[in-house]
Amino acid sequence: MFSYQNNQLIWHGHDTATLLARAAKELAEKHHYTGPFWVYQEALLSERVKLLEQGLPGCKFYFSVKSQSNLSLLSLIAAHERFGADVVSGGELYRALKAGFAPGKIVFAGVGKSEAEIAVGLDLGIRSFHVESIAELSDIARIAAEKSVVGSVSFRLNPDVEVDTHRHITTGKEENKFGLSEADFAEALKIVKASPSLRLVGLQAHIGSQIFDVGPYLKTAEYLRQKFNIASEALGAKPEYVSLGGGFGVNYQQLEGNAVNFDFAALAKAVQGIFASETEIHFEPGRFISAPLGILASQVRHLKQRTGKIIAIIDAAMNDLIRPMLYEAYHPILPVQRREKKLVYDIVGPVCESTDTFAHARELTELAEKDWLAIGYAGAYGSVMSSTFNSRLLIPEVLLTEKGEIRIIRKPQTLEQLLANEVVN
Repeated sequence: MFSYQNNQLIWHGHDTATLLARAAKELAEKHHYTGPFWVYQEALLSERVKLLEQGLPGCKFYFSVKSQSNLSLLSLIAAHERFGADVVSGGELYRALKAGFAPGKIVFAGVGKSEAEIAVGLDLGIRSFHVESIAELSDIARIAAEKSVVGSVSFRLNPDVEVDTHRHITTGKEENKFGLSEADFAEALKIVKASPSLRLVGLQAHIGSQIFDVGPYLKTAEYLRQKFNIASEALGAKPEYVSLGGGFGVNYQQLEGNAVNFDFAALAKAVQGIFASETEIHFEPGRFISAPLGILASQVRHLKQRTGKIIAIIDAAMNDLIRPMLYEAYHPILPVQRREKKLVYDIVGPVCESTDTFAHARELTELAEKDWLAIGYAGAYGSVMSSTFNSRLLIPEVLLTEKGEIRIIRKPQTLEQLLANEVVN
């Protein structure tokens, strides 16, 4: 994915210096913009989708919109027959529809859906609400009854499965806020059976992110199989699908190869053995597709000497990419032009916060002011988590198409847009 040829960074077959120069020129000419920007490759998106389709034959996928929600990228995913959208807010639902996902290929997750969001989902006839509490199930039943419609629901279950991942992205333990407990499951079945306004269409579990081992998925599948049998007997009909969630890991420190560190063949064989052809099998990938397809391109503004290191101040900031500050997440930071000498750097942004630091004591080849840096694996939870902290404008997004064209897929925000919704009385 990343390599150097003649000391020039190559990203998935493309000379990065040339790519960034083309993108920067396009932004300057069309929007008078200079500064950092996101770059995505359509070819990488296509490859990641294909890896899943081939690795998990017969399964369906609901892309996690929260990981990457740009309309152009979502529309490329929506074009794949086996892909739907997994949304967690009314805004994401709106995006998914605008990107071309049919309502019947949208599932709505999240622990705190508002009544307005439930009403819209019912009006549209989405595939399913992933229900996370008895209170939510009761809300859906009531609102559906008021509208004289039947709400399709899936139970998000909490299998209490431990995964080896960061504490902030584990979601399948009993103490986590997500999903129905054992007692909740039994109560939820009674509510569905008694309500003419509800129909159980699926069972779902999502145990966390950054999972590289098949084992937790198999435990989850076996757990869901048991619940599938119980639900089928209690309601007299088999759920239409079982979803094992997402969470396929991406190794952010792996620069070469295709960053696939998961045995999809073993998972496919095991799941087929557990469920045979009794129901649809769904997965909800996000990061696995979106992380590798994007970089954050930023230039070095200033260099400051400190004891034992150099502070490199770049023009991107924590309001653009907050993962290193929020999760202590590692991202490769790659000089587009590599020099021979290696030095130790703190890579920091211009925001007025000491936490605005992308890397501490990172060994890099020697940097100079105006050098371009590529912050890798930035396609997931990058632009979607951006903010205007310090009244910094949202930066543009650029797509390199499979035909080699440069397309601006999000314009740089303007100062007028920054203040557009504020009122001075």
